[in-house]
Amino acid sequence: MTNTTRPIRRGAALLIVLAALILTVTASVSLARLASTLKMQRKLDRAAILADDLLRATEAPILTWLESESAQVVLPPEVETPQIGVLHDAWSDGKRAYELDITAWDQCGMVPIQLARSGSPLRLALPADVRRALDRVKIKPNEPPGLDLFLANLDATDNEISVFPRAYSTEPLVFVDALNPTDREDGDPQQPSTKAQPLPVAVGAFVATHSGGGGRINVDTAPPDVVKHALRAAGRGGLALVLAARAEGRSVPLADLPSSSSSNRTAPQIVGSSSAWSFRIDVRVGPLRRSWWAVYVKSRSTWECVQRLAIAQ
Repeated sequence: MTNTTRPIRRGAALLIVLAALILTVTASVSLARLASTLKMQRKLDRAAILADDLLRATEAPILTWLESESAQVVLPPEVETPQIGVLHDAWSDGKRAYELDITAWDQCGMVPIQLARSGSPLRLALPADVRRALDRVKIKPNEPPGLDLFLANLDATDNEISVFPRAYSTEPLVFVDALNPTDREDGDPQQPSTKAQPLPVAVGAFVATHSGGGGRINVDTAPPDVVKHALRAAGRGGLALVLAARAEGRSVPLADLPSSSSSNRTAPQIVGSSSAWSFRIDVRVGPLRRSWWAVYVKSRSTWECVQRLAIAQ
């Protein structure tokens, strides 16, 4: 029988081997990428669990600060927002770096949303961008207040304003670890993370959503313009006394503030301590970041978290 099969040329055979090699290498690279992706996903999943656990655990230091420190807060007279750093720590568990940042804003040191949307003179103490944001937001009757009301009403292309303010800028308190740098997954935990530059204006730094029915103004924490308009609306004097005392780190007894005239119908209540605080909580676990906005209100003698919102990064 005659063999009719033509011999395969050597060049063609080499091409077949080369094609097979390319397919094998491509498959190997794809598998390696898949394995790397799955490994990274597992790390992120684990980091997400740890971050959420850490966020929930922040309630303990927040309540401790509210009960032991918040009533004594006196801010310098030149502050633009009633903002104070509560906690900023960085540490490592031997595998990944952690960072925790808690910043507080006095709800009674800002313009109450009810007054800010009315004809109250306190509205004049707000930046123009914030006033425009207030005019765009629509609040239904009996709708619970909150910064989430502003999320759908801000122009995404407007880089001059945001809803949630940035964290207080301080260096973290670092807990020294003995890790070998080559063993770290995410770099040196002793190096503070790079913070994004704060936007010029944030609604949550100027407008109070939970300061009480008619609104309360804490003269020990509010910016000077807010104090000035609040005292005037309440028919009180003593702005110079308040600012001079705050420059020395002390508060002025409310009884020392003279009555100059009768208050108007939109007058806020003048107070020397606050019954509502909001907190921005930022957590970093390895490459993953989580942020929450939480509002705590004091009812009689107990502080309670009345609102918690996730902040999109």
